[in-house]
Amino acid sequence: MWQCGACGKGQVGFVPTLSPRKLRKPARLTKLTMLNTVAKTFTAIDPWLEWLGDRLNPLLVKETRQALKSRQFTLWFVLMLIASWLITIGGVAIIGPSISFVSAGGYLLLAYFFALAVPLVIVVPFTAYRSLAAELEDNTRDLLEVSTLSPYQIINGKLGSAVVQMLVYLSVLAPCLAFTYLLRGVDLPTIALLLSMAVCSSLALSLIGLLFAAVTRQRYAQVVLSIILAGALFLALWGLLMSAWAITNYGAWFAADETKIVIAAISSAFITTFALLYLTAVKLVTFASANRSTALRWAMVAQQAAFLAWVGGILAADNFSDVNQAAPGCGIVAGIYWLVMGSLLTGESPTLSRRVRRDLPQSTLGRMLLGLFSPGPASGYLFVIANLLTVAVLFLIGLSLRGGIFNSSVTGPRPSNVSAATFLLLGLSYVAIYLGIGKLLISAARRVAIVTMLGSFLIHVLLVLASCGVPVLLQQSISWLRSPNYTYLQLPNAAWTLSDLLDDDLTSLQWMTAVLIVPAVAACMFLVNLLFAAREADQQRVAAPERVVQDDLELAPPPELKPQNPWEEPEPA
Repeated sequence: MWQCGACGKGQVGFVPTLSPRKLRKPARLTKLTMLNTVAKTFTAIDPWLEWLGDRLNPLLVKETRQALKSRQFTLWFVLMLIASWLITIGGVAIIGPSISFVSAGGYLLLAYFFALAVPLVIVVPFTAYRSLAAELEDNTRDLLEVSTLSPYQIINGKLGSAVVQMLVYLSVLAPCLAFTYLLRGVDLPTIALLLSMAVCSSLALSLIGLLFAAVTRQRYAQVVLSIILAGALFLALWGLLMSAWAITNYGAWFAADETKIVIAAISSAFITTFALLYLTAVKLVTFASANRSTALRWAMVAQQAAFLAWVGGILAADNFSDVNQAAPGCGIVAGIYWLVMGSLLTGESPTLSRRVRRDLPQSTLGRMLLGLFSPGPASGYLFVIANLLTVAVLFLIGLSLRGGIFNSSVTGPRPSNVSAATFLLLGLSYVAIYLGIGKLLISAARRVAIVTMLGSFLIHVLLVLASCGVPVLLQQSISWLRSPNYTYLQLPNAAWTLSDLLDDDLTSLQWMTAVLIVPAVAACMFLVNLLFAAREADQQRVAAPERVVQDDLELAPPPELKPQNPWEEPEPA
C-alpha cells in the first residue's frame, strides 16, 4: 500500500514519487559510501606512505618501534603524565584564589622543567647508549657494520630514535609550559630558551652516549663506561636545573646585549663540538681500515676558526682594553684543546691501509697542502703544532695592533704584553714537547704491545702528570733543594713555570733560562718527529682494484650521455 505524493490516495503497486521538499534535500551518504571514500583516500596516499617508508632509515624504524614499545618508555611516559597532573592541580591549589593577581608562572615553570629534564637528560641519553651497547652484547654489531647501511645511517638511526622519544616527551609538557605564560611572571623568550637548553642537552648527551658505546668493544670496559656515563648524566641534570633557576630568577639579565652575544658564542661552540663528536661516533662504527682521521681534522680546524673569530671580535672591541690579560687565558684554552686532540691523533697507526692510500694526494703540492690531513701519528703531530702556531701568531699580531709588544705602561719586571708573548711561546713549546715525547713512547710501546687510542690518551695524561708532579716531589723531598719558590728543577713543570711567568714571579735569569731552554728542546723534539713524518709521506697512492671499481660503478652509475644541443644526434647504442 503506497500513498501517492500528488493526490494522497493509497494505491496498491503504485510507485511513490518524492515531494519537492524532499527533492531539495541532498541525499545522505550511507555507511558503505563513507567506507568506500575512506578506502579510496587511503588507497591514494598508500603509495606515498610506502615511498616515505622506503626512504626512511630502516635502523631508525627498527629502533623507534623497539623504544616506543618498551616498558621503560611506557613507564616514564605515564610518570610524566602523572607529574604534569600533580604539578598543575597542586600548584593551582597552593596558589589559591590569589592566582588572578599573583605572578606564579616562574615557580610552575621550574616544576614543569624539572619533570621534563629528568627523562630528557637521564632516560633518553642512557637509552641511546644501551641501544648501541646492546649490539655488542648480542653479537650483532659486526653484522650491522658489514650491512649495506653506511656508518652515517647507523648513527643517524640511533640518534633519530632518541629524537623521536624526545618529541614524545615534549608533547606531554609543551601545553603545560604554555600554561605558565598565562599565569604571568615569565615571558616567552625565557620559555623558548629553557626548551632549547633541554633539547640541545638531550641531543648532545645522546650523542655522547653513542660515543661511549662505540669507543670500545670490550665488555668490562663497557661496564666502567656505563657507570661514568650515568654519573655524567646526573651532573648534567644538576647543571641544567641550576641554569634554569638562574635564568628564571634573573629574567632581566636575558634582555642585555651581552647576554645575546654569550648565547651566540655558546651556540657556535655547541654546533662545532656536536659536529666533531658526531663525526667521531661515525668513524668509530666504520671499518678499522677506513680513513677515520681526515674528516675529524677538518672539524677541528672549523672549531678553531670559530673560536678565533669570537676571540678576535671580542678583543677588537673598543670597550675591551685588557688584551694582555685575555691573550694568555685564550692561549690556555687553545693549548689544552690541542693537547687533548694531539694525544688522540698521535695514537693513530703509522701504517696506512690500501683503502686509505687510494685517496692520498698525488702531486707534490697536494702533499704539502693536504698532507697534514692524512691519517698517521707524525702527520697528526705536525697538524697540532701547525694549528697552535697559527693561534700564537694571530695573538701576537693582535697584541701588536693593540699597542705594540714592546710598549707598555704596566709596571713590573717585564711589560705585561711581553709576558703575554712569552707565555704563548712557552705554552706552544710545552705542548710540542709533551706530544713529541708521548709519540715516541707510543712508537716504542707498539714494538711489544698493541696501543689503542685510549691507551695513547692515558700515556699522554701520565706523561703530563709526571712532568708536573715529579719535579715538585723531588724539590720537596730533598733537603738541600726544599724551597717554596721556583727553581730550575721546575723547568719541565709547565703549570708552575707558566703560572709564575704570568705573575711576574720569575727572576730575570730564570725568565731568560726558560725562554732559551724550553723552545730549544721543543725545536729538537719537532725535528725528531719530522723525520717520522717524512717516512709517512713516502707511502704512495695506490690504484683501486678492478673489483672495487666495478662495485662503485654499480652503486653509482655514471649519468647517461644526452645531446648537448638540438643539432647533436644521440650516439647509437
